[in-house]
Amino acid sequence: MSNTGKRLLWVDDEIEFLRAHIMFMEEHGYVVEKATNGDDALALIKSNPYDLVLLDEQMAGKDGLSTLEEIKEFDQNIPVVMVTKSEEERLMEAALGRNINGYLIKPVNPSQILSVCKSILHSRAIRSNHVTSAYVRELADNKSNLMTNLLPSKWEKIFFSLCKWDNDLQALSDQGLQDTHNGQKKEVAKKFISYVEENYVSWFGKKGGNPNICTQSLKRKVVPMVKKGDKVCLLVMAGFRVDQWLALQPLLEPIFKVENAMAWSLLPSEKTNCRVGLFSGQSPREVSLKQPQMWKKMQEEDDKAPYERELLRQNLRINGVDIEDPKIIHLRQPEDSQKLASDLDKYDDESLLTVVVEFFDMLNNLRRENPVLKEIAPDERGFRELARTWFKSSKLFEILKMMAEKKRTVILTSDHGTVLVDAPAEVFCQEEKTPNPRVKIGQNISCDERHALFVETPVQYGLPGEVGEVAYAIAKDNFYFVYPNKFQYFVTQFKGQMVGGGLSIEELLIPLVTLTPKEG
Repeated sequence: MSNTGKRLLWVDDEIEFLRAHIMFMEEHGYVVEKATNGDDALALIKSNPYDLVLLDEQMAGKDGLSTLEEIKEFDQNIPVVMVTKSEEERLMEAALGRNINGYLIKPVNPSQILSVCKSILHSRAIRSNHVTSAYVRELADNKSNLMTNLLPSKWEKIFFSLCKWDNDLQALSDQGLQDTHNGQKKEVAKKFISYVEENYVSWFGKKGGNPNICTQSLKRKVVPMVKKGDKVCLLVMAGFRVDQWLALQPLLEPIFKVENAMAWSLLPSEKTNCRVGLFSGQSPREVSLKQPQMWKKMQEEDDKAPYERELLRQNLRINGVDIEDPKIIHLRQPEDSQKLASDLDKYDDESLLTVVVEFFDMLNNLRRENPVLKEIAPDERGFRELARTWFKSSKLFEILKMMAEKKRTVILTSDHGTVLVDAPAEVFCQEEKTPNPRVKIGQNISCDERHALFVETPVQYGLPGEVGEVAYAIAKDNFYFVYPNKFQYFVTQFKGQMVGGGLSIEELLIPLVTLTPKEG
C-alpha cells in the first residue's frame, strides 16, 4: 500500500528529539506535522484532516489520556497510537478502554513506528474497500426500488439504510463516496416528497395500507405492554431524527436489547401539531372539533403540558388502560434532568411514565449561543456528533441506566424530525399565525408551489380550519420561508439552521424504538 500523502500528527512535548524519526517517516511517504502539547494538537485536529495521530502519554500540562479523550469526543474514528514509557497494565487498559488503536513503549525505533502505522492504515484501507463494495450494492438496490411503487414499509427500510450509512461513512475519509451518498439522499428525498404529496390525503380514514402514523404509536407499542403488566417509559425526544438515534444506539446496547422501528409524523411537522397527534391518537382536526376549548387554549398558552396529560389520559382510556393521573415529566433544562434522576424511585409504582425531552431545543440553543459549538456542528453530521457527545455526559443517559436496572421497558420516539435549511422561498401571508420558518398558516397565502405544499382544504389533511378561512403553506425539502420585505432578517435568522415543520423525509420518518432491559 502506498503511503504517499498520508498525514500524521505527532504529539510529544520533546518533539525536537524525534527529528530523525520524523525524517524516516517522511522518507517513506508520510506527511508529518508536529505538536508539543495536547491543546495545540486538538486545535490542529479540529482544523485539519489527519490519517493517524501518534500521541505521547506523559506530557507536561494536559496528559496523553486526557488529550485522547478529547480527540475521540471530536472524532471517534481518527486512529490514535499511544506512545508511553509505562508498561503498567492499568495504563494500557485505560488507553484501550478509550478506543486506542495501538500503543508503543519508549524507546521506540523508527521501524516500529512505520510498522504500526502501516498496519493500522492498511486495515482501514481494507475496511474502506469492503464498505465501498457494500455501499455500491445497496445503492443499486435503492435505485431499483425507487423505480417501483413503494409501500410505506419500503420507504422506512430505505431511509433507515441511508441513516445508517450517514453514521458508517463518518469513519471513512472518502470524499468521492460521501458525494455519491449525498447524491443518493437527494434523489430519495425528492421522490419521497412526491410520494407524500400524492398519498397523504388518502391515509386519513383509509382502512389499510397506511403508514405507521404517530397517532397510532401509543396503541401499537405502549398499550399492549402496559396491559401485559410491564413497567413502561414513553420517552419522547422532541425533534429527534433517525440518524441521531443511530449515533446514540451503541451507547445503550450494553444495557438494552434494541428493536428499531419507525413512525410517520404529521404535516405540518411542528411541535404542537405532532404532539397532539401522538398523545391523543387523533388528528389535530378531530381534537379541535371534539374539544374546541382545549384546542383554543393550546394555541394561546405556552405551557401545553396539562393538555398533553389530559389527551394522553383520554387516549389510554379509549384503548382500555385507565390511568387517572398519567405522569408526564418535561425535561427542558439540565436541572429538570437532575431532579428526575433524584426522584426516579418515586415513580416505581407507575405502570406508565412519560418523559418529554426538549432535545432539539436544548441542543440548538447550545449551538446558537456558543460560537465554538456552531463551528463544531455546522451541518447534520456535526449535529449528530454534538448529540452523541451531549448524551454521553447527560443526566438522561444516567436516567436510562437506572430504568434498565429497574427493568422498565423504554419506548423511545420523537414528535417530528428536523432538516438543515439553506434555500429561501418567498411567501406572502395576510395574517401570520406561526413564527415557524417551515410552515405558514393564515389567509390569502401565496407561494411558489415548487417550494411548498399548499393546503387549501384543511379537512383533507386532518388539520383545523375550513376552506376559505385558513390555508397552510408547508415548505418542502431544504426551503424556508422569507417575507420579501424582511428577506435579510429571515436569512440571518434561519439559513444553515436545523428546523422542523416542513415536508421532508428527515422530518416525517421518526424513530419508534423499543428498549428492553437486558438480564443481569
